[in-house]
Amino acid sequence: MTDKSDEDLLDDLLGAHLRSCLDGQLGRAPLAFEREVESRRRLRLWACAGAALAACLTVAWLAMGSRPPTPTQVTQTGSQPAHPDDAVTPVLQAATWSRMIDDGAAVVDGRPVRQLRRNVVEEVEWYDAKDGAVVRTTVPQQQIFYIGMPTD
Repeated sequence: MTDKSDEDLLDDLLGAHLRSCLDGQLGRAPLAFEREVESRRRLRLWACAGAALAACLTVAWLAMGSRPPTPTQVTQTGSQPAHPDDAVTPVLQAATWSRMIDDGAAVVDGRPVRQLRRNVVEEVEWYDAKDGAVVRTTVPQQQIFYIGMPTD
């Protein structure tokens, strides 16, 4: 009979210890679940808003692209052209793209350096008022950078 009461006492002590450790956790799971559901709702809302914005920008871009180009008059600063046909051809659009590539380590003049290569493409659209034509020029460039590496 003493064994049973020792087991009951041990059971009561263990139960009290676990209650003191875990009772603070009661009710937290539903709150954490509700916070997770709410954050996912907000994420879906932002995703829908982003998709709607992307759709609006796409429609606007397509609408702008479907119109014929309208040249803007560009005047020279300083001396004015003697004849109206000698006026500066206006620029419709200009864009530049670049990409940096790490070519790794190299040795220049006996010193270790990191070699970076930058590829640049510049594209400009011009409007020729005389012929009514749009001319696009594309100029590729390549730049190489050397960055010294410490040799301590």
